[in-house]
Amino acid sequence: MLKLPYGVSDFTILTADHYYFVDRTDYIAKLEGLDERYLFFLRPRRFGKTLFISLLHQYYGLEYAGVFQDLFGQYLIGQAPTARANDYFVLRFDFSRIDTRTTDQTFAGFLENVRYGVSAFLTTYHDRFQPDDWDYILTATAPNIMINRCFERFKHFQISQRATQRIYLLIDEYDHFANELLAFRYTAFKDHVSRNGFVRKFYESIKTATAEGVVDRLFVTGVAPLTLDSLTSGFNIGANLTLDHRFNGMLGFTQPEVATILRGVGVTDERLPTVLADVQQWYNGYLFYHRAPERLYNPDMVLYFAKEYASRGEYPDKLLDINIASDYGKVRRMFGVGEQERQNLVVLDELITQGRVGAVLTQQFSFEKIFTRDDFISLLFYMGIVTIKAAQLDGYLFEAPNYVIKQLYYDFFAQAVLAKSDLVDDELRLRDRIIKLAQENEIRPLIEVVAAILCQLSNRDAVGFDGKVCESDLHRALLHHADLHDSQRI
Repeated sequence: MLKLPYGVSDFTILTADHYYFVDRTDYIAKLEGLDERYLFFLRPRRFGKTLFISLLHQYYGLEYAGVFQDLFGQYLIGQAPTARANDYFVLRFDFSRIDTRTTDQTFAGFLENVRYGVSAFLTTYHDRFQPDDWDYILTATAPNIMINRCFERFKHFQISQRATQRIYLLIDEYDHFANELLAFRYTAFKDHVSRNGFVRKFYESIKTATAEGVVDRLFVTGVAPLTLDSLTSGFNIGANLTLDHRFNGMLGFTQPEVATILRGVGVTDERLPTVLADVQQWYNGYLFYHRAPERLYNPDMVLYFAKEYASRGEYPDKLLDINIASDYGKVRRMFGVGEQERQNLVVLDELITQGRVGAVLTQQFSFEKIFTRDDFISLLFYMGIVTIKAAQLDGYLFEAPNYVIKQLYYDFFAQAVLAKSDLVDDELRLRDRIIKLAQENEIRPLIEVVAAILCQLSNRDAVGFDGKVCESDLHRALLHHADLHDSQRI
C-alpha cells in the first residue's frame, strides 16, 4: 500500500518518512537552464506549490549538502545534479499567514512573516553573521527596512570573507494576503501596493539586492497575477512562466500517474478502468497551455480520494476535500472585484446555461483601469474555477475543468441569486440538486430551480441575467439548455 503524502509540504519529511512522490525534480535543471534568473510561477490552490518550494530550498541550500543523496539520490535530479546544487544561502518567505481584517493587522502580519523568514535565515547561517546583527535586523519596524538590513549585513559578510555564494530567494503564496484584501477592502489593497505602499517598497528592496549581487536567483509562487503588476512594478526584471508550454506539467498529476496511485491504494486491475474514469470526470481537466499534450489533475483532490479509498476500499462520501472546498469557497468573495458584482455573476450564469465562456486571457492586471469581463474570467482561470477548452482567435473558450468544480460554482451562483430573492434554500433542496449534477451529470433539476429563482427577481435584477424577465420565456430557454445537455450526454 502506498504511503500517500496527503497534506505533506516539507520535502525532508516526505523523503525521510518514505512517502510516495511523483518525481518532478527534472524541472530543476530546466528552470536553471533558462536565461532568466527571477521567476514567477502561478497555479491554483492545493496544486503542490509549497512542496515544490521546499524541494528547491533543500536542493539549493548549503545546509543540505551533507544529506543530498538521502534527499535526492533516488530521483531524477539526484542522478544528474546541476553544478549549483547546495550552492546558495536560501532565504524563504511564506505570505499565506496574514490577518487582513484591518490595515494595522495587515501591516503587522506582513512584517511578522518577513521577520520569521529573516530569523530562520539568520539561524541557519548564524556563523556568517555577527552577534549584533540579530538585533539590528530583526528590530526593524518596516518590512523593507528589515530585508534591507539583512541584505546589508550579508553583503558585509560577502566582502569580508570574499564569499562567492549568493542568496536564492524563495517566496511562497506571494499574493495570498493581497487576494484577501482585494476581496474585502479594495481601497486598502490599492494603498498597500501603491508607489508608497509597504508591499511595493519590499519588492523594490529585492530588486536593489539583485542589482548589487546579493540575490542571485528568485522563485515566486502564487495563485493569480492580480497583484503581480502592482506588487512588482518596482521589480520589473522577473519572467512569468505560468503559461509557458515548457512548464505546463511542472505541478499536477497526469493520467498514468493517477492510475499508479490508484493501484497503489488497492484498486484492482479489474476495477481500475471504472474508478479511473470516475476520478477523471471528478478531478481532471486542468490545462495551462492550449496545445499541451494532456490535461492535469489537482494533486490534493487525487490524494484525498486515494487516501479515503485506501482506508475503506470504497469511494469517499464527499467528492471534495473539505479543506480545498474551504479554499475555493473564498472565491465567492472575489465576485465583488472591481466593484462589478452584477457583471461577474452574469459570467457564472453563462457558464450554467451554455457550459463555456469566451475571453482574452489577462496576463497582468492593472488597477489603474476598469476591471473587465475578460479580467474576471481570467481570474477564474488562474484560481482553477475554469480552464482552457480551446483557443479561438486572440482568446480562449473556457469551461469548468471537472464536476467537482462545477459543484462549487453552481453553489456560488445559487447562493448569490438566493440572496436577491425571497426563496429559501431548504425549500428548494439546492444541495441535493447540486450533488445530482456533480455525481450524475444531471443538470435539469438545478436548471429548473435556477429558473424559479430568477423569476422571483425584480425586472431590474433579471436584466443582469440575460434579460429574461418573463417566467415562461426563462423556463423555455433554460430547459432548452437542459435538453441540449442531455443529448450531449447520450
